[in-house]
Amino acid sequence: MRRDNLEIPQPPANDRPGDWWMPAVDATGSTGDARVRTWSGRRRRWTVVFMICVALGGLAMLAMMPPDQLLKPGELSTPHAQILAGAVAGDKCGACHHQAALSLTAWFRSASGSHAGVRQSDLCVDCHHRTIDANLAFAAHNLPLSVRDQMTETVRLASQRSTAGSTGLLARLIPDAAVDQNDVACRTCHQEHHGADGDLLSVSNNQCQSCHSKRFGGFADSHPDWNGWPYGRGGELSFNHATHQQTHFPSWKSGAEKFDCSICHPAGPTGELVRVASYETGCQACHDDAMNVQAGKGIDLIALPSLPPSVLTDVSDWPEGATGFADGVISPLAELMLRGDPTVSGIVRVVPGADVSRLSIEDPQANQTLARLANGYQTLIDDVARRGQAAIQERLLQQGISPGPFRPVLRSLPPQLIESAGKNWFTRTNRIGPQNATIARPQAKIRLVLADEDDLLEDDLLGSSLLGDPGDDDLLVEDPLLEDPLQQDPLADSAERSSTGVSAVSPSELVRVGGWYRDDQRMAVSYRGNGHADPVMAGMIETFAQLGEHDPLKQRFFAASVVAACVSCHPAATAIPATWRAERQVGRRSEFTKFSHRPHLSVSALGDCSHCHQVRDRRTMPDHEFVFAGSEFKALGRESCAACHHTNAAGEACTQCHRYHISDGGLR
Repeated sequence: MRRDNLEIPQPPANDRPGDWWMPAVDATGSTGDARVRTWSGRRRRWTVVFMICVALGGLAMLAMMPPDQLLKPGELSTPHAQILAGAVAGDKCGACHHQAALSLTAWFRSASGSHAGVRQSDLCVDCHHRTIDANLAFAAHNLPLSVRDQMTETVRLASQRSTAGSTGLLARLIPDAAVDQNDVACRTCHQEHHGADGDLLSVSNNQCQSCHSKRFGGFADSHPDWNGWPYGRGGELSFNHATHQQTHFPSWKSGAEKFDCSICHPAGPTGELVRVASYETGCQACHDDAMNVQAGKGIDLIALPSLPPSVLTDVSDWPEGATGFADGVISPLAELMLRGDPTVSGIVRVVPGADVSRLSIEDPQANQTLARLANGYQTLIDDVARRGQAAIQERLLQQGISPGPFRPVLRSLPPQLIESAGKNWFTRTNRIGPQNATIARPQAKIRLVLADEDDLLEDDLLGSSLLGDPGDDDLLVEDPLLEDPLQQDPLADSAERSSTGVSAVSPSELVRVGGWYRDDQRMAVSYRGNGHADPVMAGMIETFAQLGEHDPLKQRFFAASVVAACVSCHPAATAIPATWRAERQVGRRSEFTKFSHRPHLSVSALGDCSHCHQVRDRRTMPDHEFVFAGSEFKALGRESCAACHHTNAAGEACTQCHRYHISDGGLR
């Protein structure tokens, strides 16, 4: 049968498609004002009732769920989950979301009252304030605006010198005014609730682009060239690779030792290369003998100058061994101590080069200067012998110098050594202590002998042969019985003989392993160092480092050979505070660029240090370039890194070489 011949049935009388209601029809077939629901209306009513029941059931289930599971987008990362594992249920969300501390409805309305203005980033800083400065937590890279402007200028200059500048790199690197660099939320880079395996430290290039949107391209074609990195950053130790590799090692023992980078830069426990080896491992074999020679020269604490007799009329008890021509140099340590005496502080400053021989003894003012200088030496020795370490500390504080670095010197210097020097050099011993009692000698007495006139022995008894001439000495004076043996000290002669005896060994040789000694021939108290890492020498250097840069005393101290031997390898020891050991460069939060040798050493070609670090020929280098640390290496260009760091190889993510959080001042 054809479709067009089919009979279409009439619609039911009680249904009107699309209508909820229809007129009611009674038994007679008439309609009135009453209405009844259509089939479609009844179906819709049951549908609404069913949906209401489902909604009520869902709300009942949500009401029975704990609040911390009701609004939970995902599991926390492992670090945060471990920290919050012991917290009560209500505090787990409230630690990072202030809405959880109020009520369930607070999630759907703005904060008010005591929580007004509280942001999620503020709660992050509450826990991370020890590692991130709260004042700069929301600033881009945690750096002040002035430092960021300096970075921008550095990028601009680098882009002009490199080929990346032609690609419009500068315009892509500098954010426009729409980016608020002073209010960067933590969640911009750190996304939570991505499961226990989520890495909060993983930042993609797209997240970096949220501030630098479409402003940089690939590493090989748009990254600016660096100016000498990683060299030129300086260091705490002074070491020239060119002179050691090309001069010292070939000439030492006829080249028996090979210049090997791994000797001084071995792999540490974590696999990262050690920046510098210890002195015993890398330096002692070659430098220990020369170090001991320099230490053997010693440094004087006190060395009395020689003064002419015309000057000593106003000076009492000046040693005869220090009397003669005006000669001698005031040692730096003695001048430092004399400066702490207000009566002679101005005197030591007017002596040219601290050399008394440069003063004209014909000048009355010069004679007065030398006389006051001699009294200053005596006062210094007396003061230290009487009050010990306190006298030296007060003299340092008088000049505004902290005595803290000088404590190793004080601990090693016995005040009795200064006291013994004063007793042996100066004849006025009561300046140090009570004068010894003088031994009284008995006076000789003459016995008178009476005789008769006819005594045959009269002439003999009264003659000159017996009594002697009036000018002769009385023979009884020399009678040994007249002296009281109890008044004689049997040790006096031996002590006198020992004090006047001259040892065949130099005083400095008596302390071959280091220490203080007294040299009576030079009338000096000196210190002999103990090779490398001597704490007393380090204390002296740190103390003199507190003087002004242009102070002649500071310059004279650091010019001494024993001191120059220390600071020539440790230039950072003259800074405040002093740094004697090389600090670790990898992992420092004060640098924008980071680097680790560990993953690179897994590549066989990079196992040879010279693949990246090539030492220049020192014969082609200007002399002034030896002053700058790292100038002995050939520049490591961007193309050396771009050979491996691209999308199809080692990758070129921003965070591979750069860190976002930088300590304040790290780039200043």
